[in-house]
Amino acid sequence: MGELMKKQRIIAAIDFGTHGTGFAWTTIDERHKDPKRRQVWFRTRWPNHPTPYPKNLSALLLSPDGELVAWGYEARRRWAALSARGESGDYEFHLGFKMSLSTDEKPESEEISGGRLGHEKSKKLVTIFLQKMHSTAMEEISKSGYSSDEVRWCLTVPAIWDEYQKQLMREAAVAAGFPDNEKRLQLVIEPEAAAYHARVSGVRTINTSGRRPSLMTRGSRFLVADCGGGTVDITAYKTDARNRLEEIGRECGGKFGSEYVNQAFLERILAKRLGSYDVVDQIGAHSPASVIDLLDSWEKAKVSITKLDDDDIYLPIPAALDRLLDGTARESLSKSQDGIVDFLVVTAEEARGIFETVVPGILSLVDKQLEEMRVQRRNAPGKELVILVGGFGNSPYLQERLQEHLEGRADVLVPPNPEVAVLLGAVHYTYDPQTKSRRTKYTYGCQAASTFRDGIDPAGYLITLPDGERRCDNRFSRYVQVGQSVPVDELVTHTFHPLYEDQKEVAFKIYSSTSNNPTYVTDTGCNLIGNLTVDLSDAMHLPRSERAVRLSFVFGEVQIKVMAVVAKTGKLVTAHLDFTPVT
Repeated sequence: MGELMKKQRIIAAIDFGTHGTGFAWTTIDERHKDPKRRQVWFRTRWPNHPTPYPKNLSALLLSPDGELVAWGYEARRRWAALSARGESGDYEFHLGFKMSLSTDEKPESEEISGGRLGHEKSKKLVTIFLQKMHSTAMEEISKSGYSSDEVRWCLTVPAIWDEYQKQLMREAAVAAGFPDNEKRLQLVIEPEAAAYHARVSGVRTINTSGRRPSLMTRGSRFLVADCGGGTVDITAYKTDARNRLEEIGRECGGKFGSEYVNQAFLERILAKRLGSYDVVDQIGAHSPASVIDLLDSWEKAKVSITKLDDDDIYLPIPAALDRLLDGTARESLSKSQDGIVDFLVVTAEEARGIFETVVPGILSLVDKQLEEMRVQRRNAPGKELVILVGGFGNSPYLQERLQEHLEGRADVLVPPNPEVAVLLGAVHYTYDPQTKSRRTKYTYGCQAASTFRDGIDPAGYLITLPDGERRCDNRFSRYVQVGQSVPVDELVTHTFHPLYEDQKEVAFKIYSSTSNNPTYVTDTGCNLIGNLTVDLSDAMHLPRSERAVRLSFVFGEVQIKVMAVVAKTGKLVTAHLDFTPVT
């Protein structure tokens, strides 16, 4: 039976994170139609991770010839063993490579992953990692008697990712063995997935047994702050009369995740104690496993840090790291810690300072989103709801700072197990999408050759066609404007004519803009984001005047989609949209 003919019986989701990745799944059947009764299974045991946790480490160990040696926590253990024996050589250990899918990003842990990665190398690493996650998930699902062609998959992506990054993720997933079919491989925005989980599981107010407001009540409005390892993604939603989600926020986010807290720990504590960051770099080069061991100790300590803590934190200095300290570094450590050299001592004030390298950025993003919600509700009185999710969302310090900052303006709520909110929500989303509309991140349009306006259009934009018709070559043909609410299934259609008689394909350049209504694609704020080609080979029997193409875009889905139809015949023709990185 063909892939499209096979009945889908399983929903499976993979939450691919900067630090950790997990999978969850459920069956499609009558008892699971009610999301509150839906049973979702997820794995909590991973090789070389001693305690149950829903995510494996997003890490890879590659051999000198680029072959996979190990993945997840096992990769880190194997790499540490190689390093301890002085045999790591040209082996590559990669952690934090998800965030390098764009050319302007760098790995979250550059001292661990071995330097800056380009997006093509990152895409290769993502493919390798997703291959292992796919096969591991299928191994578990198949034990219940299901085959791979019965599974509908979902992958999570950050809200701040652009179309190019989402395209790279889909391409990497297909190369990894996921279905090359949009109906069987969906993407979901991480905070949106978290919203689905919060609606199903309920939420509670922080630090109290507090009220549990329903997010499924008509008119419910709430902001979702997904605080993960790499990014913090924020948007806001409203529940409509049919219990569907309308996006009322403007997707925003930044690199304020918990990995940046770890980086601040290395810069502000370890480097300061040892005299300089150069010393940390040297240790990372000779014994990277010792840096990871120290970060592990910090990771365990930071999850209990609160705003009012007075106690210092004592982190054991790994023996391998200690052996690499020369006299200068050891003396610096001793002087800065009143003679203590076998522990790294982090004062309560320093611990708070480390968190404050990212928390103000998070609070600013929340403020920006709340202001957008206030405008949407036309300044009507009342508190908003802020739903805090993600692994970093478990931090008492972050919860307390957010609560303090929003006092009187919003209630801060958390769902059960916020670290799996995105993962479980992705399953609920893929099972039964209930998103009614989304808001556009930018104004979108294409470059068009419109009728030239003398005295208005720049002379340099004038092109003259063979029949003498005068056109302006760089006009911005707008489809939707920034912040516009677009239903998920809405087609936005424009009609275009080929310029030349023998033109067998029409090429379009697709642009985004931060302006509401740009005139030209060269205006400030406009960026080329992709190229679109429409094949007119099957319409060449028609005269040019009847070869018009109706070009329709869908902007309400997670990814922008396009379709093209010959206006005269109504026949669908091939349209290929290829997104490019914004330069």
